[in-house]
Amino acid sequence: MTTLQTLTILFLIGLNACNSTDKKIVSHNSSIDTTASIQNDTQHLPMTGELYEKSPQQIQEELKQDISDSINMVRTLELALKIVNKQKDKDNFILESDSLNIRYGYIFSLSVKHLIVNITFQYGIKADIYKLQDNRFVKVCSKDMAPLAYIGDTIQDVNGDNRVDYLFHWYPLSGCCLRDIYDVYLQKPNGDFAEEVEFINPNFSAKQKTIIGLRYGYEAPLYKYTWNGYKIDTIEYIYFPYSEKGNHFIRRKHEDENEKGEIIKHLPEEYKKYGYGND
Repeated sequence: MTTLQTLTILFLIGLNACNSTDKKIVSHNSSIDTTASIQNDTQHLPMTGELYEKSPQQIQEELKQDISDSINMVRTLELALKIVNKQKDKDNFILESDSLNIRYGYIFSLSVKHLIVNITFQYGIKADIYKLQDNRFVKVCSKDMAPLAYIGDTIQDVNGDNRVDYLFHWYPLSGCCLRDIYDVYLQKPNGDFAEEVEFINPNFSAKQKTIIGLRYGYEAPLYKYTWNGYKIDTIEYIYFPYSEKGNHFIRRKHEDENEKGEIIKHLPEEYKKYGYGND
C-alpha cells in the first residue's frame, strides 16, 4: 500500500463522503433576476464584553494553537489536492467532513472544471478555488476569515454577463449597525476570477446589472452602484430625512453630507422593492 493510499484511508475514516458522476450543468438563464437579500435575523451577533489583559501563558498558548492550525491547514490542503487528483476524470466530486468541504467539477462553467476547497479550524476558515488547466490545478481565488464571522459562500451571476460568480458571505463580529457583507469575485471568460469587490448589505440585480443596498453606520445612506467591467461605478446615494419635519430625501453623487445634492419628494420605487422606505 502506498503512502497516498494510507493517508487517504486514514482521512476518510469517519468522513461522510458523497461521490457523483452525473454531470451537473450550470444554469445561465439571464432572465432570472437573482438577489441576495439583507439578513436582519442573522445569528452572527456582535461580540460584547470587557477587554482584559492576557497573561504571557495565554499569549504563548494561542501562538502555539495558531502555528498548529496553520500546519494542519497546509497538510489538509495538500491531502485534499492529492485526493482530488485521483478524481480529475469525473464530472463532479464532493467530499465533506466537519473541517473539510471539497467540491469539484463543472461548478462555474460548462467548459472549465473548478475545485473549491473549504478548510475550517479553531481560529480560521480558508476557501481556495482552483481551475483544472493542462491537467493540473491552478489557484484562481483565495479567501481567509475568522470562523465565527463566516456565513457561507454562494454561486450566482451578479453582473448579468451569463457567467456565475463566487460570493463569500460573512458578518463582522463587532459593530454598531447592520453589516451583512459579500465579497464578490466575478468570473472571467477563461475561468479565472477578478479581484475582490466588497459590498455591505447588498441586493444584487443581474438583470439590471446594479447593486442596491444600505451603507454602514448611523444615518447611513442607501446606495446604487452599477457594474463597469470588473469594477463598479456609483450612480447615487440617497439620504433619509432625519428631522421630524423631514418630508423629502436627498440624492447625492458622492457619500458626502457636505454635498448639496438634489431634493426628491419620494423614494424611487426600485428601493421600495427591497423593503426600504416601507416603514
